Amino acid sequence: MAIEIISYRKYEKNTLLGFLTVRMTSVGLEIRDMTIHEKNGKRWIGLPAKPIPPKEPGGKPGYVAVIDFYDKALSAKFQAAALMELNRWIAEHPETPEEPGKRGCDAIPF
Repeated sequence: MAIEIISYRKYEKNTLLGFLTVRMTSVGLEIRDMTIHEKNGKRWIGLPAKPIPPKEPGGKPGYVAVIDFYDKALSAKFQAAALMELNRWIAEHPETPEEPGKRGCDAIPF
């Protein structure tokens, strides 16, 4: 599976580590706003999702997938390839920017 990381930006909150854009060169597809998560030593990439209203009043909103793999084997292959490429991208870009506003210096100047 030919995968290229186009961009990655850090945004650490709970299990979330950041957001990335992936290009699947063999099919001509670019997927934006993917997430990278880590919990208990396990890392995974989340495909784009949209928020849904909380199930209970005052509860937290949930998320539903916008796109997904219907084949678990292909999903696992994608996860492995994307994580490998993300590790390579981070090693080559040690100054990965944080999400604007996280450090205060990235605020919009107007």
